[in-house]
Amino acid sequence: MGRTRTFGAEFPHMRSRIVAAGLAVNLAAAVVAAIAPAGASTPSNIGAASVPGLAKGFRLVGHTDLAKRGMNSPIAVAGRCVYLGDRYYSSSASEGTRPNGGIAIVDVKNPAKPKQVGIIPPIALSTQREMRADAGLGILVVEGYSPFIDGWTPGGTPINYLKVYDIHSDCLHPKLLSTYDFGPRAPHEFFLWKDPKHPGRSLAYVTFTIYSPDLMVIDFADPARPTLAGVFDLGIDQAQKTVDFADESGSGYTHSLTVSDDGTRAYMAAWDYGFYTLDTSLLANPAADSMGVARPVGIGKLDYGHNVHSAVQIPGRQEMLFTQEDYANAGHGCPFGILRTGKMDANGDGGATLDGTFSLPENDPKNCGKKNGTFSSHNPTLFHDVALLSWYSGGLRAVDLTDPSKLHEDGAFVPRATFTPDRRDSRLFFPSPGKGAGTLPTDTTKPTSSAAPWTGAMWSYPVVQNGLIYVVDIDLGLYILRYTGPHASEVSKAPYVEGNSAPSRYTASAPVLKRPALQWTAIARETATGPRTLVSPYLTVDRKKLERSGFICM
Repeated sequence: MGRTRTFGAEFPHMRSRIVAAGLAVNLAAAVVAAIAPAGASTPSNIGAASVPGLAKGFRLVGHTDLAKRGMNSPIAVAGRCVYLGDRYYSSSASEGTRPNGGIAIVDVKNPAKPKQVGIIPPIALSTQREMRADAGLGILVVEGYSPFIDGWTPGGTPINYLKVYDIHSDCLHPKLLSTYDFGPRAPHEFFLWKDPKHPGRSLAYVTFTIYSPDLMVIDFADPARPTLAGVFDLGIDQAQKTVDFADESGSGYTHSLTVSDDGTRAYMAAWDYGFYTLDTSLLANPAADSMGVARPVGIGKLDYGHNVHSAVQIPGRQEMLFTQEDYANAGHGCPFGILRTGKMDANGDGGATLDGTFSLPENDPKNCGKKNGTFSSHNPTLFHDVALLSWYSGGLRAVDLTDPSKLHEDGAFVPRATFTPDRRDSRLFFPSPGKGAGTLPTDTTKPTSSAAPWTGAMWSYPVVQNGLIYVVDIDLGLYILRYTGPHASEVSKAPYVEGNSAPSRYTASAPVLKRPALQWTAIARETATGPRTLVSPYLTVDRKKLERSGFICM
């Protein structure tokens, strides 16, 4: 049988062993308010137009283009070491890995002169798409996934995985400790929760989009021997999840999530199903020798009629921030995704009510195709009064959160490209006139564009370390910035804040979570003969239900 390949930003299925306590709720969709022009005394909730070289409220500190390789992906930061992932994967088993591919290791001891000093090699059929690092815990966690359903063979090279590296003594030379192999099931994103009560323990909350279970939680208390802590599934039939991606039917799959600092709540971004909240207390505080159970805190949800890419609580507020992701030539295309805020339900049922919106001029439907790029909100890192978020071709944006119902722009940074890499992601650009639609099933109104493809797409969660912002551009590499706009003191005093792990450290007085030295002694003994591989118990893929979905090429 020929190799099976999926297309697009999200990937495929399976069936679960756990415990989704009743989420069979179907509330009416909230209608997204139209963005009205602001009055003379009210700051506009529409940011500055995207222009190469725009630098409002940000100062460039350092940059490396990573030898102009392009197709950069996630970022992880730990002290002097920055790790930059690889969006690329081989098109077939016969194609080798690309030159300068894999995870770039960059030394930022001098942030003004970041320098690539090494590489973690790529795996041909897999993309190194998500990463987290923590200097105190001494680990780098890498998620890889593959669009090839039949690229995995039992006992073969893992292509869908979490790999854990030891960086505690030498972050410039990560040492592989273990691999958790997900078999043929491709993960999508993960959130790293660092346990403040159990020294050295962390949990990776891994989402699986249209596979079931939607969520697997992997325990890294012993990073040389990861264990399955628990799973959760929303209960939506997998074949319906693929339809949902195309028609925004509201059935939904889990795209991503964030976890509260104490680990007892998970804020779920279930794509077209909407936002809801899980009680994860039994994962944060597990009973001895037991499997953790997650359950909805109530029947609350928020469905605003478009996808929920990210759902993040604004620090110190009973308020959520949501992003929506749309590509020019995949999924629903233009009009692109905007930013929204929502008040968390006061009755504790886990939902939210829409509050504010923020967008760019390029998000206006009448501007679709005038600029040939993807101008969509993406990954946010939040402070009490300001959000830092990547906006693809719209660069890095700073959005004022002082009043979440009246969002406005505090800053913007859009790189000026001095080169265009050879390797591009074609989904980020509109079809040329006469070329028709993109690769994914869609009911989009996306147009064509005769404009030149835009170079530059800010993608990653910004990471703030010692007041500096580290962020990845898919085309142009690593940027190190200092924020100088309103509420800059919140950012400048932060030792470590990242949008996809918790707890963050907003001030120097916040505790530093460290792995005890005795644990490292035990880990050294365990890995004396080399890293180990552990295999997920969920390995089934239901091909029949996927085959006519239009989402997968069989």
